[in-house]
Amino acid sequence: MSLDFPRREIKEKFLGHLPAFFILLLSFLLYLPALHNGFVVDDTSLVIQNPYIKSWKYLPEILTKDTWNISDPANYWRPVFSLSLALDYSLWGLNPMGFHLTCIVFHAINTVLLYLLGKKLQDSTSAGFASLLFALHPIQAHTVDVISTRGDLLAAFFTLLSLQAFFSKKTIPFAIAFMLALLSKETSMVLPFALLLARIIVEKDKQGLGLLLAFAILSLYLVVRLSLGFSFSLIPLVFSYDASLDTRWLLAFKVLALYFLALLNLFEMPHPFWTVEMPTSLNDPYVIGGILIFGLLLGAIWKSLKIEPLVAFGLAWVFIYFLPISNLKELNQPMAEHWLYLPMIGLSLAFGAGLNALSLRVPKSHPLRAGLAAGVSVFLIFAALVVREKTKIYQDDESFLIAGIRANPQIARLYSMLGNTYLVRQDILRAKEFYIKTLTLDPDDFTANYMLGSLLYRAGQLDEAKIYLERIARVKPTLKLEFYPVAHAWELLGDKEKALFYYRKVLEVDPESDRIRQKVAALEAQLRPQISPSVHPR
Repeated sequence: MSLDFPRREIKEKFLGHLPAFFILLLSFLLYLPALHNGFVVDDTSLVIQNPYIKSWKYLPEILTKDTWNISDPANYWRPVFSLSLALDYSLWGLNPMGFHLTCIVFHAINTVLLYLLGKKLQDSTSAGFASLLFALHPIQAHTVDVISTRGDLLAAFFTLLSLQAFFSKKTIPFAIAFMLALLSKETSMVLPFALLLARIIVEKDKQGLGLLLAFAILSLYLVVRLSLGFSFSLIPLVFSYDASLDTRWLLAFKVLALYFLALLNLFEMPHPFWTVEMPTSLNDPYVIGGILIFGLLLGAIWKSLKIEPLVAFGLAWVFIYFLPISNLKELNQPMAEHWLYLPMIGLSLAFGAGLNALSLRVPKSHPLRAGLAAGVSVFLIFAALVVREKTKIYQDDESFLIAGIRANPQIARLYSMLGNTYLVRQDILRAKEFYIKTLTLDPDDFTANYMLGSLLYRAGQLDEAKIYLERIARVKPTLKLEFYPVAHAWELLGDKEKALFYYRKVLEVDPESDRIRQKVAALEAQLRPQISPSVHPR
């Protein structure tokens, strides 16, 4: 008996951990093909061209500067994200396989952490359903397959650790995990409000030390963030928009409907880029749909408060984490698939708890129970197959941008970016083809005009080149990346004085560039008898 007891105990522990191991393995194997993918779009800037992750001498900059300090500041203070890239570079160099491996591992661990959280809050069955949805849903593919969206993976990792510590009343681990979540991505600022709802809905515990600590940490984070010069405004990007507060309210309901459609319809085309037509009235079908979804979610929360509190908490979590991506505050684009990674934590918990409650209410011998199990199984298997197909989209810039163009054929900038991809490959004919397509949609596209003008100039087609270069020369640059093309355009057009002025501007934002310093010195030598350095071009 004395020997049998420990064996039985070991066996029970093993069987108890088996579901978590299975979920970990499934999540990892599902995304294993991503190891063959390369760097895509923003990965190039944040990894390949980012000097700050390639030497630990830049650690102070990593901790205190904008994540995008390689270009125009975007008010993204995410030092944990940048540190993860630096650690990857120290291990793998510029081998994308290592960076993708890190992302896959974090997603697999997040899935297990969600399982453990669901088990703590309810039971292993609901936790299993929740973690399977979180692991297998295709909406997660963008977050896992694109290295530059790793901030969501890290924020979810530390958020789930925070929740474990919070419900276990482990103060110091909670404080550390929450601070690291904040330093991974700004949307983690809403976690204290989600914890407040957790106290009300799940625990109903009057002891609020953990909550006070959460708000204290949030206040400290805001003080440090603001003292370092980070605001919450964003620079204009490819899909930026300008909308009044009234329009943003309508847009919030519209994107809510679009997100839920994407979650429910696995056949929907993936959105590596996602644009939305601005709603103009309440008559917009998607706005109406969003209002209905909002009402249904509120009703579901209210109805499940007493009978299924984990469902109520999960749906409330979705609301809380939807707020930062709702467009009530203007964003740099209306929607993005990876923005759903954190809301999916709550949605998965609600799904798992709701499905478990429904199955318990149906007798074991009832056909409906078998039908329910079969339906969920088919959905999850199909979702896993879609993930495998979506992963192929992120194998390189070409496939990524082609998918983006399929989803948004009206966006000129995507054709321009695809042209850049072909130019890097020295496929000049295809590059020209896509620059021309860009300018058909938007004759003023900055990149396409500059690149096409430069290519025509090098080909000796000077009259044609002049058409595009003059469009660039008329631009008054405001972003770092615009100064060089404007300077170069003036140089190719033969106006050395104006070229020198803008090359000096380039040198102001990139003082360590030897190439630009040589350009400035050469032009100054040519113009010295004619102008003084302080002359401003007219």
